[in-house]
Amino acid sequence: MSDRGGRGGRGAPRGQGRGGGGDRGGGGNRGGQRGDRGGQRGDRGGQRGDQGGQRGDRGGAQRGGASRGGGQQYGRLGNDEYTNGPDIYTPSGGETTPSKKVHDKEDAVVASNKGLSLSTLSLNERQLPLRPGYGTLGRVIHLRTNYFAMEIDPNKLIYKYTVDIKAERKKRNEDGMEHEEPKAGRKQRQAFAILFEEPEFRNLHPGLATDYANTVLTSTPLKLGPTKSKVFDFIYRDVEDRVAPPNATRYSFTITEAGTVPTQELLRYLASTTTDPSDFAGKADAVQALNIIVARTPNFEPQVFQSGQNKFYRYPAAQQNYLDLTSGLIAVRGYYSSVRTATARTLLNLNAQTSPFYPACGMIELINSFGPNNGWLNVEKFIQKLRVKTEYLKDKKKQIEVKVKTIQGFSHQRGEIRDERTGKMRRFGNADFDHGSARTIRFDCPEFPRDSPISVQQYFLKKHGMTLRSPDLWVLNCGTADRPVWIPPELCTVMPGQPYRGKLDDRQTTNILNVAARPPAENARRIVGDGQQVVGIRGNGTAALSAFGLSVDTNMIVVFGRVLPTPPLNYKGGSSVQTAQAAWNMRNKQFSVPKPIIRWSFLRLNSTNGPTEFGRAHIDLFKQALRAAGLGQADPVGSQGQQGFSATLDEGNHDANDKTIEAVLRNIANSGIQFLLVILPGKGPVTYNRVKFWADVKFGIHTVCAVNEKVQKEVAKGPGGMQYFANLTLKFNLKNGGANQLLPPEKLGFLRNGDTMLVGIDVTHPAPGSMEGTPSIAAVVSSVNSQYAQWPGSIRCQQSKKEMVSALQEMMEERLEWWIKQNKNMCPRKLLIYRDGVSEGQYQKVLEEELSQIREACTTIYRKYKVALPKINIIVVGKRHHTRFYPTEDKYADMISRVKGNPPNGTVVDRGVTMEKGHDFFLQAHTALQGTAKPAHYVVLLDEMKLGADELQGITHNLCYLWGRATRAVSICPPAYYADILCERGRCYLHKYVAGFHPRGEVFDPNLSPWAKGVHQRLENTMFYV
Repeated sequence: MSDRGGRGGRGAPRGQGRGGGGDRGGGGNRGGQRGDRGGQRGDRGGQRGDQGGQRGDRGGAQRGGASRGGGQQYGRLGNDEYTNGPDIYTPSGGETTPSKKVHDKEDAVVASNKGLSLSTLSLNERQLPLRPGYGTLGRVIHLRTNYFAMEIDPNKLIYKYTVDIKAERKKRNEDGMEHEEPKAGRKQRQAFAILFEEPEFRNLHPGLATDYANTVLTSTPLKLGPTKSKVFDFIYRDVEDRVAPPNATRYSFTITEAGTVPTQELLRYLASTTTDPSDFAGKADAVQALNIIVARTPNFEPQVFQSGQNKFYRYPAAQQNYLDLTSGLIAVRGYYSSVRTATARTLLNLNAQTSPFYPACGMIELINSFGPNNGWLNVEKFIQKLRVKTEYLKDKKKQIEVKVKTIQGFSHQRGEIRDERTGKMRRFGNADFDHGSARTIRFDCPEFPRDSPISVQQYFLKKHGMTLRSPDLWVLNCGTADRPVWIPPELCTVMPGQPYRGKLDDRQTTNILNVAARPPAENARRIVGDGQQVVGIRGNGTAALSAFGLSVDTNMIVVFGRVLPTPPLNYKGGSSVQTAQAAWNMRNKQFSVPKPIIRWSFLRLNSTNGPTEFGRAHIDLFKQALRAAGLGQADPVGSQGQQGFSATLDEGNHDANDKTIEAVLRNIANSGIQFLLVILPGKGPVTYNRVKFWADVKFGIHTVCAVNEKVQKEVAKGPGGMQYFANLTLKFNLKNGGANQLLPPEKLGFLRNGDTMLVGIDVTHPAPGSMEGTPSIAAVVSSVNSQYAQWPGSIRCQQSKKEMVSALQEMMEERLEWWIKQNKNMCPRKLLIYRDGVSEGQYQKVLEEELSQIREACTTIYRKYKVALPKINIIVVGKRHHTRFYPTEDKYADMISRVKGNPPNGTVVDRGVTMEKGHDFFLQAHTALQGTAKPAHYVVLLDEMKLGADELQGITHNLCYLWGRATRAVSICPPAYYADILCERGRCYLHKYVAGFHPRGEVFDPNLSPWAKGVHQRLENTMFYV
């Protein structure tokens, strides 16, 4: 037996997913809280156990004996040297007004556009409409933005080389080699590091950069010989290896000349006013090269870790400064960087990020912090695929060798299982026990035949002279599926720089928001200070930029913004409200179009841990709220002489609870009840999801859910608690076909004519940790009349992680037919479509794959009515960008709201950082409730209506006040937002397949899925999903 501790095992695949985020601009910034649990979204993850617990002993925690929250204690969250300071970011030096040169060039480009009728653009902007002009409406303000001007030396050549990688390794127990598919990741990055030790590269630093995939850039030419290509062969070794192991992978890198980066052409293109699509076909290549160069400094810095494209994180130098998220995770601050082009200049976008990582600590500390009482399967899932360092092996000179291993999991009992895809039996498991310990796991060891099978504990004593301190802890498999390597956790240290890709629980989510959601001035100080150091545009890192003829100004650029006026809103009886702070009060007002709730009831879902409550006091408060909103005051329908319904759930028994929920909702549906208020025993997702599945899909009951704890807290306030129930009535009225608030016709622009159907489209992908093959959800919502208050929708499953909507034609036909039915058989003359969730690289796909389906749907429907086809506009709504704005002075800022220093609500920016030729704008319609405000980014992909800048920006802004679930303006236009939450509702129906609710290793089978599209007939063409 080799000195790796034993063989013979298989670990489970690692759960996938993501957590954390950027500066989390404006928690709640979409207005209202997002779930339908009485106005609060809540975290649906539930509690995973006692958050307290004692710190476990590092060497001797008993198996399963430490409570959650034990282990290493790290630093407090949040504050550092960037925290304290004025509410407005006012650096010394730098510009305080927008560049006149850029402003004049922007006007020149627009003037050039007006002379062209059907021009199109190239690359990412291919076939996108030209900007018709810049907006003029609103109060002009000055804003700093997290973009930094980049200077490019036009005389400096940047040499480009393509890389072709081949890898092979020796076959086990036989002669010859086997092909190994190179994969981007840590190992390939290390292979590049070995390549750069070759003489041809050794003296190029800092003028050497790579994307660690297929491109190398140099500031001086490589000497590759007359063929302009050269092959470099070498044996792979890990960072900690002094020599390569015997069965190491052999790499072959073929480096081939690919010319120079066209930086001169890029500069000419940005300085030009012409819009000929043949202007510059190499823009994308040039920008990609610049991004590779900017990333060079953090990529070569060992204390900086990359997680995701262009995102770089730096651990605190000392463990006591770790930002503790609890349960084994820490928050690590980092930065996103991206080179962007704008009119007349190249810019570097730099933004703050915060993400959850594993701490660099002992494995026992990590397990104790996570909490062994969570169960061995959850612990295994938490640590799978972690890289750990061991320091117990010795080389021939008796020196300690540092080895890095990857955890496959714990032990699993041997057995067989039927493969659902092939129908054949396959073997699994690697030991005699599930989650065995060093004392119980045994293996055959030729090195010690008399003791074979030998325990892991005995092996380490005999082989290494080590007496394990914790032999009863779960032993780790750090080998492969076929050849497990058993290592006690006390000998493993977690390597730094490993992001957590699972779902955060409630407390972790709260904690990471405390770190990530920072006020705007602090956010700006952090970007200019630590951020510029990390990415290398300040300090020693600038040497790499200089080697390639680049430099980046360390001052944020300043751009023009305009604050659009907030619209008034109309309620019943001609009353109106003003909305100066993007929020308003409905006191003494009824919904614009109230639809009384007649047959309603409530359902108390009790838990074995305690009953829920909804008695006379609760009923009276809810009836008051209904009456105040204009929805009547009917008493709830009851069962067997009692008001309302109730059922008791068995804590943790999901299958039994599902049957209970089905039975009680079936009874309620048979009672003719149309609307149901459901009191949930807690925030856990399972109960909520099953209520929605049975009510929406099977029985056709409109439901609004509220968590018992929240309900009791509000009712305890007496009359003051009525506001909570008033929030619930917003959803009841929308579900019943009503209109909560309306814009005055003059604020609707051309929409007031009533011949335009607004459409929202979105696709949501499987959540982190979902079963392999779990489908994506596509949704389409649309308006029904000129009030733009009702948004019924269509919903479908589609291929997992497919970005474009597969059944868009079918869903658009459904929406058109319903609109026509609601408008006396009149077809809409215009379609204004807001498409959510599309990245820049997918703009062309929308026009190629989705627009064709939309046109086909129109042709099918309009042919029946013998009318002309509609004009179509498509606008992409971007939420995942990294653009932020910071007022330059108090007079340009929101200094009234809770978070001071953000731009005022209604701020629109269409100059300075927008497309050099296309039509786009940033709009912050809302008031941020938390952190730095994040504007929405709107990009016009199709403009058959020929809308002007002021017209499109004004309509989009005003529509943000028609979000029916709150008395606040929201951050993205309601058509896109409603499509988004309809997709989320589809996820509820597939809860069995999402994280934590499916057996390990199973693959989604569409033939066994309980849901594929649509809802119960009674809920079709309603807003059941709000």
